[in-house]
Amino acid sequence: MTDSTLLIACLTAGTAIAASWVTSRGSLRAAREQGNAAASAQRSSWLAQARRESCIDVVQRAHDMGVLYRELPPVLAMEQGDEKRAAVTDHATRLRGAYGPFTRACDVLVVDAGHAVAEAVEDVFRRSRAVYMCLLSAPDDPDAASVYRVAIHEYWQSLHELVLEMHREANRS
Repeated sequence: MTDSTLLIACLTAGTAIAASWVTSRGSLRAAREQGNAAASAQRSSWLAQARRESCIDVVQRAHDMGVLYRELPPVLAMEQGDEKRAAVTDHATRLRGAYGPFTRACDVLVVDAGHAVAEAVEDVFRRSRAVYMCLLSAPDDPDAASVYRVAIHEYWQSLHELVLEMHREANRS
């Protein structure tokens, strides 16, 4: 009877050790999967927040440019001459100061955003350049004011489209 008790005790111990090993392996695997899921969720959240901040930055910079663009009509309406050239040069200098941060924000969003938003950002950037080029041509172009009206309308329309595209992308995620 002693031999069978020892055998049963050994089998019970072996079974307990095997069960413990299997349980620990399962727990380890579950912990890894849970850790990976948490890291993935945290990364997704961080990327979404970074994309949102990039979107806000572009829209803010575009509106900053818009503030300067709203000051253009009186400059464009000036009579041709040295005074107009000086006003154009001054305004162009101010626009270039705002253009650097605007360009950087656009570039960051193109990297962060999806394809449709990236295209919309590039369109806003192109339209912004058209307004700026209108200003630069103003001293020699008597029709600059009418060109400006078209360019500024297209700029604001492209910005509106960008915001709509940002909204679509945010709601797809």
